[in-house]
Amino acid sequence: MSYKNKNSEIRVKVKDAIELISEIFQAKSCSDYEARTIAERLCGSNLKGHDSHGIVRVPRYVEWMGEEKVFANRKSELVIDAGALACVDAKQGFGQIAGEVAVDEGVNRAKKHGVSVVGLKNSGHLGRIGDWAERAADAGFVSFHFVNVRGSLIVAPFGGTGRTGSTSPLSIGIPVKGKPHIILDMATSTVAEGKVLVAQKGGKPLPDGALIDSSGNLSVDPEVLYGRVRDEEVPDPSKGPGAITAFGMHKGSGINFMMEMLGGALTGSGVSGGIDDKDVRLFANGMLSVYISVEKMVDIDYFSKEVQSYVDFVRASPASDLNGKVLIPGDKEIITNNERLANGLPVAPMIWENIRQTAEKLQISNLERFDEAIV
Repeated sequence: MSYKNKNSEIRVKVKDAIELISEIFQAKSCSDYEARTIAERLCGSNLKGHDSHGIVRVPRYVEWMGEEKVFANRKSELVIDAGALACVDAKQGFGQIAGEVAVDEGVNRAKKHGVSVVGLKNSGHLGRIGDWAERAADAGFVSFHFVNVRGSLIVAPFGGTGRTGSTSPLSIGIPVKGKPHIILDMATSTVAEGKVLVAQKGGKPLPDGALIDSSGNLSVDPEVLYGRVRDEEVPDPSKGPGAITAFGMHKGSGINFMMEMLGGALTGSGVSGGIDDKDVRLFANGMLSVYISVEKMVDIDYFSKEVQSYVDFVRASPASDLNGKVLIPGDKEIITNNERLANGLPVAPMIWENIRQTAEKLQISNLERFDEAIV
């Protein structure tokens, strides 16, 4: 089946999407566990409404494997082991696996010391950074995650048009006893690059001012970032003349800058730009994470009461939209997750077709299952 209407939307069954995407990565020599973990976390990003970090990434991941930018079945190595301080080298392995290793390392050390700081370097794309805050919160730990993207110059600084940084996401997780955790998960650019990718493939359009062209004009046209792209191509953000803007003007630009210091320089993973032209750096995520044991910091019942009290206070604020309500970090993801579990993942037809084309190139059998996966 060919999905000709670029601007329409289809719904894909979550279970089927996980199975089909798992087969794609198994065909690229990933272990069954690694392939399924990648598929589950990509689909999980779509479930939470973070389509930018979801299944739209499948063709790009496969392309990166062919270009030796990310490798199957790499075992992360603990390269710093100093009590509450540690660093994990992912060795260009998949971030969906390396992220689990790094978070578990941080949680285990914080259980012993009350707090821990863990660097992760040379990681393949880590996906939705909120995954890692949620994993720590599930274990009862507050966590902060500062991320940069080495080898990715796609964000302009406030007051400039040149590409000087990456989208550099930030996530903070607060565990909530007996209730959904509070998770802040955001790029420090106006939008994640994946949102531009989704828009280019006919998905949700970009918000005003998301991009800036080389002349300093704000734009929502993905060609500003990618240049002209054929339907069957995997868009390359290095090909366009413009850049993504930082969120919040000078304030967001300042935070974006600091993420390079924390996620890139301090972890040893490397910053995204400003290096010698001869120093060619592969795409990789660096992540600096801080984990805090709630029970060693404060009485848990007191903490839970204070958190819930403030949550209720904020949610009770009169909404600016007569038909709306005030949400706290993580609410939108919970609402979206429940809706999409029931009704399937909303996907631009071209995105699903590109994933099917990837499966076809890998000689995966029974491609009619891509049609059958549509709700």
